[in-house]
Amino acid sequence: MDEKFFEIKGEIQEKGGKKPFSKKVKAKTASFATEKAICLFGSKNKIKRNRIFVQETKEVKADGKKEN
Repeated sequence: MDEKFFEIKGEIQEKGGKKPFSKKVKAKTASFATEKAICLFGSKNKIKRNRIFVQETKEVKADGKKEN
């Protein structure tokens, strides 16, 4: 099974309010892509998982265009 590209959109809750984010990751399934995005944000920005809210996960082509 080939890995696909996914775009994850959501919000991060910070002291000053909520900030929107968009992250593209490579994963086998949408659920793995969501988990990977949460892990990346948590480790790079020192944000706990309960402060990351994923709103949408979409499969995209390798060049960034949305797949149908």
